[in-house]
Amino acid sequence: MKQPELGHKIQNWRKAKGLTQEELVERCNLNVRTLQRIEAGEVLPRSYTVKSILDVLEVDFSALNLPDTSEKDIYTLLKPNKKFIQWAAVLGVLYLCLSFVEGFIEIGYFYDFGIEVSGVTYSLIKLGIMLSFSVFYYVFYIIGKKLDDGLLKVSAIILIGLIVISSINDISVFYTEYISIEFSLMMTSVVFGIGYTLLGIALLMRKELLGNLALVSGIFGIVSGVGFTTIIMAIPALFTLTIFEILLIVLIVRLVSSNSNELAESVTEVSAVNS
Repeated sequence: MKQPELGHKIQNWRKAKGLTQEELVERCNLNVRTLQRIEAGEVLPRSYTVKSILDVLEVDFSALNLPDTSEKDIYTLLKPNKKFIQWAAVLGVLYLCLSFVEGFIEIGYFYDFGIEVSGVTYSLIKLGIMLSFSVFYYVFYIIGKKLDDGLLKVSAIILIGLIVISSINDISVFYTEYISIEFSLMMTSVVFGIGYTLLGIALLMRKELLGNLALVSGIFGIVSGVGFTTIIMAIPALFTLTIFEILLIVLIVRLVSSNSNELAESVTEVSAVNS
């Protein structure tokens, strides 16, 4: 069963029992906002959340008429954000291109390979990376919000916060060198490693709902994150990170694809509540 049908049924069963939202959430240890979003069809709840609600409502789990295809549910939930997500995918490609330019400049400039770059050029590239990265990764906050997935939301916000801080720091180091380049790179590697690891874990945990592409992306995210965190494996992690981010672009494009037949080939068929 997909949203918003699931939410409507839960709402009807609750009213049939004569329960208010406050009374229901008290009995199944949820918060009112979560139940409101479930009933409004704004999120896809986890299976244990649905089961706890149905236990209180004394409804048989089989009354949900399973199975249905989860790809239709996630497409429906993301449809209002479709244009934004499509533009975010374009900015994700732009971010990857700018990252290669950034790497070339930093290696050549900071390590005395004779590459000259003005402060304005470097700052513009950094700002472009910061903005394109932020919009691109904000998509995963949106997905996390739609799925009521705290880890997905938190990991996306952490990465966005880190790119803003690190971009400002890199520009400052370029102009003032208030800290050593080596120390700055090590700190950046560690904190981004943590962020990528969290996002990889979040995607891995949602593999049944988001499909095999999320599974593979999650693995590459975790490998990249662990590599950055160790510092000594940061260089190989750059290659796995590139693959990870390309997979993320493909994933979000497919999640808002209007061609459900094509999407079904890459997304595992599961119930909306079997997540």
